[in-house]
Amino acid sequence: MIYGTKTGKRYADTSFDTFEVFPSNRKAIEACKRVATGDSDGVVLCGPVGTGKSHLLISTAREFDRLRSYTPEEGNISGEPMVKVPPIAELLERASEAEVDLTAPYLTRAEISRRTRVEYWMILDLAKALRADALDGGRLTEHCMQSDLLLLDDLGREKLTDFVFQEFERIIDFRYRNMLPIAVATNMDPKGIMKQYDDHTWSRWAQSCEIVEVLGKDYRLRRHDED
Repeated sequence: MIYGTKTGKRYADTSFDTFEVFPSNRKAIEACKRVATGDSDGVVLCGPVGTGKSHLLISTAREFDRLRSYTPEEGNISGEPMVKVPPIAELLERASEAEVDLTAPYLTRAEISRRTRVEYWMILDLAKALRADALDGGRLTEHCMQSDLLLLDDLGREKLTDFVFQEFERIIDFRYRNMLPIAVATNMDPKGIMKQYDDHTWSRWAQSCEIVEVLGKDYRLRRHDED
């Protein structure tokens, strides 16, 4: 499932298929697809406003989730009755006490529910949510640290207080050390990222992520010119 910032009606049908590909953004969509399929640990999209970076991040989130999430209710088309499986602790206890009954019904891999946790955040929303969450147990930082995929959109627009910067570094460092995928979009160039988030963050992204410059004319202005 995808948590975090709600994408809203404007991005309701956003996907890789609806992205307009040009020579100036082809590398960006290819890099995002590699993150979605698990062939890359991350991508940092740098470029001016209106070049489709948010579209690509949302598409990455949805494709990543689609490829990994599965519920038996959606996938069980055979008409076979579902089998209730005891908790794993109970199964382990039974196994230690007696031989396994090979005649008992067991779930196949296709019948086991799989759910991903994808965190997609506009950075302004994340900064606000982190401050509010600090008063309520601080679980959001853990979710961002441990989610299957983390996406940070519009990086650089937030007010970087000491607290937000500390939590941000904790999240980035944990994901780097545990090789968990991340996708970032920002209007800043690499020098701007280093200046705002220091060499510590940039060094980790430079090693673990594909750094892609997304160029092209502002989508919004181009459509206005065409009218």
